[in-house]
Amino acid sequence: MATKRPGRAGIFEGTPRTPHKRRACAPSPTIHGGAAYSWDILSDTLTWSPNAAALLGVQARDLPRTGKAFSGLVEPGIGADRGEAMAARSGSTRSFETRYALRLGPDQVLMVEDTGRWWPDGQGRPAFVRGLLRTDVDPSVQTCLPARIQARSGLLIQIQNGINEALRLSQTCTLIVGALEGDGADALDTIARRLRPMMRRQDHFGALSPSRFTLTLTGCPASEASGAMKRVAGLLRDCSGVLTLAAACAPDHTFKAAKLLRFAEQALETARAGSQPFALYDSRAASRAARVEKASFDLVSALNDRRLALACAPMVDAHSRGPVLMQASAALTGPDGMAILLGSVPALNDANLSLLVDGRMLELAADHLAGHPHERLALPVAPATLKDGEWLAMLAAHLGARPGIESRLVIEVPEIALGRDGTLLGRLHAMKALGIGLALSGFGSGHVSPLSLRHMPFDMLKIDGVYVQPLKRSTEDRLFVRGLVDRAQNMGIALAAEWVDDEATARLLAAWGVDYLEGALFGEPETVLPPQSLGERLKRAGG
Repeated sequence: MATKRPGRAGIFEGTPRTPHKRRACAPSPTIHGGAAYSWDILSDTLTWSPNAAALLGVQARDLPRTGKAFSGLVEPGIGADRGEAMAARSGSTRSFETRYALRLGPDQVLMVEDTGRWWPDGQGRPAFVRGLLRTDVDPSVQTCLPARIQARSGLLIQIQNGINEALRLSQTCTLIVGALEGDGADALDTIARRLRPMMRRQDHFGALSPSRFTLTLTGCPASEASGAMKRVAGLLRDCSGVLTLAAACAPDHTFKAAKLLRFAEQALETARAGSQPFALYDSRAASRAARVEKASFDLVSALNDRRLALACAPMVDAHSRGPVLMQASAALTGPDGMAILLGSVPALNDANLSLLVDGRMLELAADHLAGHPHERLALPVAPATLKDGEWLAMLAAHLGARPGIESRLVIEVPEIALGRDGTLLGRLHAMKALGIGLALSGFGSGHVSPLSLRHMPFDMLKIDGVYVQPLKRSTEDRLFVRGLVDRAQNMGIALAAEWVDDEATARLLAAWGVDYLEGALFGEPETVLPPQSLGERLKRAGG
């Protein structure tokens, strides 16, 4: 059933608004020069905007889909990576900004800028990240990389040649990484001379650093890798210094030189940490460690203990700065009564955990609206929840039990959900028919085309905060956001911006015609007590 689209006031009828003059719509960029991403740390799922592959210059199938895979592309020693940047910034907004290098091939290194912010788990550790990755387009930046990075590129080319030769002959290439450390450790040229008796024509010796070396053995099976390391140790037994060796094999572990070297270096660090002389890379051990880390956060127990709370932050009119509605999010209350704002719900294979969380948040939001008849509230819903057949029935039941709240409830739908599943359009209209408002979050990431958006029953579009955060310093972001404003105005849909943390950004957005603003400038999220909990506390206080 077609739904009549509201005017610019939309679901916010009665809210005083300052009219703005519409300017002629100039051609504006439809795709941002950076790639937006979402990283669910607990499940290690990494999701990209549609332009990410083109930005990095790789095939879509080669995009890293996990945080672990992405971290494997980070070139060591060139800037602080995302994890280090997040650890260094632990303020209330939990934003980060950093620059580092990505190695996309043996001789392909790309400098990138990474900005965004993160949300914690129940223990306060990073659990969810939203950010924007952009590349340096200045060729001089790419050609002035440190000499050691260029040397590493040459080494990786030699390793890749060894892998290719082994594959051509249906053999295995074993890469050994060695560290000989100590005040009187022998020089690498001495080590190379001692290792020559075990090297064949296609084998290669390389230098990683003054104390680390590589030995590429073409035609050495994985079953003989431990024996090869013992032979290396035997040839170097008279050398000065403490020797540690590790190995990884191709194609057993990977076909790519950069990954093979990284796996061998990881095994080397494992050996050094355990004071072991040898180590062979074990991918299964890495997977087990990831599963243990993910299991440390038990959201199901928080649901059972009813420790999930509703946290709200104000969304204001961009011109009058008067409150328009409350932006809701999930929070977890700990034993000390303090609440931690949560990000996206981790994905589980055996249950739709997001439906359970969103269902509990809907219950809390409905109770809050019923107890506060003059408030409006926006509630985000996960993509998996929207696909679940129980969601519509759950929404209708809560609205039916509290007549009159539907006109003050806005359900936020992430743009990425519509990009993945075009069949959700019918559900959008079904939700709209219940009398609620609909908002599209993540606007600008490119998952939904402007033509498709015209046929969707949204009352409000929310510009993704990853494009708002760098507005003060990025001309590219300013041009892109102005294009989004023009697009929303031409469609007659109200427009909001998130992550507005300073007055300069707020004024800039208001001048362009953005209708509503939310962010740290207008107040941090605060937990809301359910009416019954407040009554119980008053009774206890009076008793």
